[in-house]
Amino acid sequence: MNFKVGCKTDIGKKKSNNEDSYYILENMGLFGVADGMGGHAGGEIASKIAAETITKSVAGAGDKIDKLTDIPGFISNLITIASDNIKQEALINPSLRGMGTTIVQALCVKNNVYVTNIGDSRCYKLSSEGVFSLISHDQSQIQDYIDDGLISEQQAKVHPMRHVITQAVGYSDNLKPRTVECEYRAGDYYMLCSDGLNDQFNNDDEIKDIMVKSLAEMGGDLDGVCQKLVDAANELGGRDNITVLIFKILE
Repeated sequence: MNFKVGCKTDIGKKKSNNEDSYYILENMGLFGVADGMGGHAGGEIASKIAAETITKSVAGAGDKIDKLTDIPGFISNLITIASDNIKQEALINPSLRGMGTTIVQALCVKNNVYVTNIGDSRCYKLSSEGVFSLISHDQSQIQDYIDDGLISEQQAKVHPMRHVITQAVGYSDNLKPRTVECEYRAGDYYMLCSDGLNDQFNNDDEIKDIMVKSLAEMGGDLDGVCQKLVDAANELGGRDNITVLIFKILE
């Protein structure tokens, strides 16, 4: 496996601290973004615990991952461990009770990219043919309304329940990570982001346009592309922390 990676995280225009974390274990094909919740300190700590727990667990598994027959089950177990660690920290420090974090991550194993999410952080894919698609599926109250046909995507953008998530690592019981298998293909880009990015845009086509244009302008500088997306979200208001991680499969 060989990758090109870029990442930028930003506090945004309205928040006093950055509760987002990201994690990269390039030699293991692991990339992730965590968006914390739970107050000034809690969200930042929750996302950091999740990032560190998952990275350490994947690194510890090493080559054994290639021999596993149930990768989604392995990922679900990682997230459960991270959730338990966050809950344990909250028990030790009562001021942190109620903290939690979303997670979106990609784990590349042999011939597949396993995209997993808890909450409403997202993964988009830009294929080598130029097809842009949303791979993750938000676990949120508003997404449930959309799925049930109660509201439209445009109505969701201004709905008062748009920030209520239905699953959070370290907060929810009976976590149900959603994992999608994608074919591992050279030339494909994957973009992981906290909702501070996508919430600022009217639709995903606007995100695609900036990403495609920036890739062409910047000669494949993925840090620069991430920065362009962060800057665009801030120009539109920057209501939340913004984290963007992009990796390209080279071989």
